[in-house]
Amino acid sequence: MGLSLNIDMSSTAFIEPLPVIDFVTQLLNRDVSRPLSDADRVKIKKALRGVKVEVTHRGNMRRKYRISGLTSQATRELTFPVDDRGTMKSVVEYFHETYGFIIQHTQWPCLQVGNQQRPNYLPMEVCKIVEGQRYSKRLNEKQITALLKVTCQRPQEREYDIMKTVQHNAYHEDPYAKEFGIKISEKLASVEARILPPPWLKYHDTGKEKDCLPQVGQWNMMNKVSLTVSKLGHTF
Repeated sequence: MGLSLNIDMSSTAFIEPLPVIDFVTQLLNRDVSRPLSDADRVKIKKALRGVKVEVTHRGNMRRKYRISGLTSQATRELTFPVDDRGTMKSVVEYFHETYGFIIQHTQWPCLQVGNQQRPNYLPMEVCKIVEGQRYSKRLNEKQITALLKVTCQRPQEREYDIMKTVQHNAYHEDPYAKEFGIKISEKLASVEARILPPPWLKYHDTGKEKDCLPQVGQWNMMNKVSLTVSKLGHTF
């Protein structure tokens, strides 16, 4: 068959590009008007650490930051120096005076995007999660179930998606492939194969059904009794 191009479908979880305030509301499954508990803060910090966000309070200037942590204080309590004389200004005042933005959820903490020496505080409501970020943390059972539900495909569906990818890539129009005289077929490769017959399964004689022949790779255990399980003689 010679050289071949291997194309397959794969799936992974991505963080939904939501406003951070909406993301946190979904994460905690609760009203944003209530103050956060210590457990809530830990959960938010764990979910958002390392995630990229973009600010939305500066018009078309969507500057991006990476979240390093969460402030221990509420937004209304946060202050920072604005000059060399140590003059302090609150985050709420700064956003109102500089951008004309009134922070609504002052009882919630800010996202911290700087370091301990030069902290940079961003209220959650002015941040949106940047699109296209792969979720690398461990999925819970609900998330795993949802991912499997979306990604589980019948062979015909998987073949259709692969062929759509091949057509979309338009290899016959690729200038480099043309230069080297490479031609890529738009059909899947065929190989000689045979389907092995399913084996008869033997069960205990005390059951109503002592043997069965699987159909399409499956069978029903009703009316069957398993044989005595034996120990393996060797360890692997």
